Parts: sequence; C-alpha cells; structure tokens
Amino acid sequence: MLFFNSDNIDNFIDKNLIYNLYTEKDKINNFFNLYKNKKNTLLNITNNLISITEQLDKSKVEIFLDTSKKLKSTIEIVNTIEDIISSLDKTLQITISLCENSIESNVDKIKDFLTIYCEKNELLTNKILEFEDIYTSVINKIVELFTSTSEILPNSNLNSELKIDENILDNNILIVSEKDQKAYLPYKYSDIQNILKNSNNKYHNLQDVINEKFIVPLNKFKNSAIARFREAFYLVKNKCNGSVLSALDLALELMMRYDLNPIIIAACRNIDELDIYLDCLEENELSQFDCFEIKFEVLPQISKRHNNTELKFS
Repeated sequence: MLFFNSDNIDNFIDKNLIYNLYTEKDKINNFFNLYKNKKNTLLNITNNLISITEQLDKSKVEIFLDTSKKLKSTIEIVNTIEDIISSLDKTLQITISLCENSIESNVDKIKDFLTIYCEKNELLTNKILEFEDIYTSVINKIVELFTSTSEILPNSNLNSELKIDENILDNNILIVSEKDQKAYLPYKYSDIQNILKNSNNKYHNLQDVINEKFIVPLNKFKNSAIARFREAFYLVKNKCNGSVLSALDLALELMMRYDLNPIIIAACRNIDELDIYLDCLEENELSQFDCFEIKFEVLPQISKRHNNTELKFS
C-alpha cells in the first residue's frame, strides 16, 4: 500500500512528495470506505443471526456461541482498523501541510511524520490480515447456521390474546402462565404509546402493541441459552439503544447463566432493572426485587416445585 517505507524515506523527500502523499491519501480513503462497508455487513449479519435464534435447537448452542464470540471479535477488529485508518489520514494531512509550507525548512518534521506513518501502516497491515482470517471463519459458520434453519417456523398468532380494558394502565406484573403457554410482560403505558406512535401504522391501537410485544409464547424460550443471548442482545440494542458490541458483550456474558430465566431478561425494561435482579439473585434475596412483580401460574397436575430459573413446557 505504501509508496515508501521506513528504509527509503530519504529518497522521497523531493518535489514529487506532495503528489505522492495525496495519492496515498486517496488510497487511505478507499480503505476506509472498504472497511466501513465490511463493518456494515457484519452489523447486518449480527441482526440476521439474532433473528434465527428462536429456530435453533440445543444441538446448535455451541456453534452459535462460538460464532457469536468470533463475530464480536471481528467487529472489534474492524473498529480498530477504522481507528488506525483515521489516524493514518490525520498523519498524512499534517505531513502534506508541512510539505506545502516548505519541504526544505520542515524536512526533519516531515521525516518524523513519515516514520510514524510507516509504523501505523505496518500495524494496519497486521490487523487487516487478522480481520480477513477471522472474517472468513465467521462467514462459514453463519452459512452453516442459516443452512440448518432454512425452514422458517410459523409465526404465532398473538392478535386474539388476553383481552385488556381499553382504558389501558401501566402493568407492573410479569405473569408466566403454563395454562396459556404464554408470558405476559410488564409495560408502561408511555412505552406502548411510543411504540404505536413510531410504528408507521403497523399497529392499529394500543392493544395490538401489547398483543405482539408484551404477550410472548413460552416456546420462544425453550432453548434457554439461546433465549438468554437473544433477550440480552435485544435489551441493550433495542430497548436501551446501545451499540452492537455492547449488546454482544452482555449477550455472551449471560448466555450460560443457567440460574437466570430468559423471560426475566425479556421482562426487564432497561439494564438497571436487570442489574438489580442479578444482584438479588446472587444474594439469594429475590423477595427484595421490586422493579416488577413476578407470578408463575402452573397447571394443577404439574408439580408445585418451580422457581424463577426453569419452566416446565407441556
């Protein structure tokens, strides 16, 4: 990529230097656009990966976990590549300014900045090689996962669910009903109002929002590890407007927390509520959790022994 290296800088301190620097700057901008596009591809892949979580059986948990970790690493690397490219561009711009003022009077400074540029370029080359290697691996694993889930599961019909009075109020209770095979999530009136307002006419009224967003079939959580990953990702990315990386961080952290019911994550309206619940869980003081009430409705013929971590599915 470079038109010079640390061993031949002196040979390029001449009248053609400015032209060569601008040529190099164009190359840097092209690299930036290339890796910006690759980053967008990775973000789209992440969203697509989350979209198939409900279709993955337990045999796919390990490959899903491995793929998610590599996907996170790849996004981190491409972020680093973007930072290095941005730094290279700034270094070039400073060098160009020095050259335009006077190469002769700034020759030592110009050599110093070109040396810095060479070092950063070597770092960039190494990061690109690292990225391309792991990127190929991620794409192969994504293809494998999507191939195994080619048959899309039918959507549950949620439009004829629990009837709620038109005078809708805040609901601060999570109800997990084995009889209905549904989880009724807590919500704020203001939240469903905002969803309706920004839905581009997807929903006709507040009840439609509740039926689709806050009444969830229990089979959505039957693969608990995958469900924890998905719900943690959604909590950060969709409910808290966090970055994909921060969403992946929490999703990977909680995926194998077998003491944590994924429905609890789905019920949390923000990270603070989840943190409070996790603190209560670790201290074995769930009775102190007061962000919302949790009720389990079990079938009479099923053992009364149940807790917040495992559900019995009929």
